[in-house]
Amino acid sequence: MKYKVINKAKCYCMTINRAGNAIMDFYDTAFAEAGITSKQYSLLLRLSKLKQANVVEIAEYVNLERSTVTRNIKILISKGWVCDVAKENERGHKYIVTEKGEKQIETTKYYWEKCQKEIKELLGEERIQNLMECLYILQDLQKEK
Repeated sequence: MKYKVINKAKCYCMTINRAGNAIMDFYDTAFAEAGITSKQYSLLLRLSKLKQANVVEIAEYVNLERSTVTRNIKILISKGWVCDVAKENERGHKYIVTEKGEKQIETTKYYWEKCQKEIKELLGEERIQNLMECLYILQDLQKEK
């Protein structure tokens, strides 16, 4: 959703949320040519790095709820990018990225790099480094206490 006027909020939560939505929309718009969303790409890429994993392992790795991972894995399976390699009588599922999924990762990587470059040019090297450091620190708010 695009807005003509951005009302600046003093609330950190709302401002960070709006920025996150704008960035997600920016990447999703670019990734549309590759037929994938930024969330799907992220999950596909993370599963590729894990090589093989069940929903619990994926959820822990990407820091998402299991139900969210399950829902999104089903989409990746329907597109042929992921398959379940669990044996017939085995409890649970084991997922891997298919060859088609690996090709999708490579195709989408071009658009990802383009987005990364545009954001870096918009903010500049120093700001992007500071932003990333701040975002990593803020992620610690979610750690178990």
